[in-house]
Amino acid sequence: MFLPNIKPKKGTHMNEFKLNKPQLQAALNNLVEEKSGLNTLMEITLNAFMKAERDQFLPESVNNKGNGFRKVNGLGISESLALRIPRDRLSQFKPLILEIMRESNTQLEELCFELYYKGLTTREIEEITENIYGKKLSKSKISNINKTFYKDMELFRKRQIDSHYPIIYIDATFINTKRVDSVSKEAYYIVLGVKQDMTREIIGIYNQPTESASHWKEIFGDLKQRGLKECDLLVSDNLSGINSVVELQFKDITIQQCVLHLKRNVLRKTLMKHRREIADDLKVVFDMDNADDTQEKAFERANTFAQKWSKHYSHIKKFSDENEMRYYFSYLKFDHKIRRMIYTTNWIERFNKNIKRTTKIRNSMPSIESVLTLISKVASEQNNNTYSYPIYNLQEDKLFQNPD
Repeated sequence: MFLPNIKPKKGTHMNEFKLNKPQLQAALNNLVEEKSGLNTLMEITLNAFMKAERDQFLPESVNNKGNGFRKVNGLGISESLALRIPRDRLSQFKPLILEIMRESNTQLEELCFELYYKGLTTREIEEITENIYGKKLSKSKISNINKTFYKDMELFRKRQIDSHYPIIYIDATFINTKRVDSVSKEAYYIVLGVKQDMTREIIGIYNQPTESASHWKEIFGDLKQRGLKECDLLVSDNLSGINSVVELQFKDITIQQCVLHLKRNVLRKTLMKHRREIADDLKVVFDMDNADDTQEKAFERANTFAQKWSKHYSHIKKFSDENEMRYYFSYLKFDHKIRRMIYTTNWIERFNKNIKRTTKIRNSMPSIESVLTLISKVASEQNNNTYSYPIYNLQEDKLFQNPD
């Protein structure tokens, strides 16, 4: 390093060598112009700060002395810094600068994960970190950073949950996922719990290659191990066999099958010229605005609907079967203020849409764990934000009494 116009005084030892302010500025200017000069300056400055901090710390530490240095690499500009961390014999000294640098690294890792969660690819994250930090993180490094958050999200999925949820919604969403050496649509099972004050939380996130009632049985078993004991009402789609599985898992539970799924299935199997009329008739069968409606009245309307249309469409015959239809009219056992909330799986389907927004930018996910991590991130954010605002209190407002 070239030091211009510097003439040390006669008899001055090199350890006592001093520069005036203009000389020091000139030396620093020359240094930063060299290749990797700015990093070198950062190394010198940080090492000096840490040594000075230890010099101030030791007199206040009883029976303690300096104990050399240990080498570590820190985050620099386009390359790492070679730092010398001062040590003490009692291992009590913790340099403030080092803690700040660790916090910076943590923030960088959190940024990478947040950007990945928001839908950016590893290549895009690589470009952003280089522009902001002057440090190019490789795709593998970014992938490894994301994997560090897998554990946190796994703990979120395995956390203890409440023993009682008045309402639980269940559904499965399908996402292209790589398993072994092929990509296919995998089922991701979601469980949403509603508390007495009507706040909601995602209490279960699971994966299986396909959706089946037997897989739901395993999931209910896991929920019980995590603390769930009681559920009064369960809202689901019309998956075959799900009702018997649920009733075996929870005593005295009421099941509401999704009315919107039923309507879609009915209309899908009818001629286009009849769909408008059938849709209007279905609105009459499922009257959501009549506070005085009862199951008995609803069964009568369903039977009338079946008599009108079953001669043209055999799949509509089931509307005349009370045993078949009872799971679709369970909402009528409860106060009319919450019927629109419980007659369909809309609440959990909205959550599934948020998942799809997060994953749709990628043609397929690289692993099952990566999907579970992203879903967990969406769930933890919604649990802390959008799901924390109650509409009613089921107990205080007496909206959810035992229907039996």
